[in-house]
Amino acid sequence: RAATPSTAALSSTSSSKTAATEQQAFVLLVNLKFTTLEHRDTFLQLIDPVCKDVQANEGPLQSPAAAGSSTTTETTLSYKVALSDKDPLMAIVMERYSDKERGYLDIHRSGKEFQKFREQLKKMQEDGHVTIEGESYLETELGYM
Repeated sequence: RAATPSTAALSSTSSSKTAATEQQAFVLLVNLKFTTLEHRDTFLQLIDPVCKDVQANEGPLQSPAAAGSSTTTETTLSYKVALSDKDPLMAIVMERYSDKERGYLDIHRSGKEFQKFREQLKKMQEDGHVTIEGESYLETELGYM
């Protein structure tokens, strides 16, 4: 049976360990389930500084003036929080990085705002206010963002 364009694209992106594979964006989807709206809103307040810091220091350059900035790494391709349209106690953080090693592990996870946020979220989790589940992925060439 002949491969369709979709299956050909999937097999070419999933089966080869080439330099192109190393350039695939690293994606994290973090699902959060809160026990109350108050805890969800606390989370939103806590993650706001992280979102702003990521955009300013890790995200794509927004203007020609920012191009001269030596602090912007451009390793975080997107970083977005969304709330469920079906369950107000659920949220997701959608994160896309240039790569896992440098973009996510070296740059993002070492950020001061992220470190502070992670400790606060860990406390919420230990106190039973939120359940967190996450998965990581490598993007294919199918679709667009």
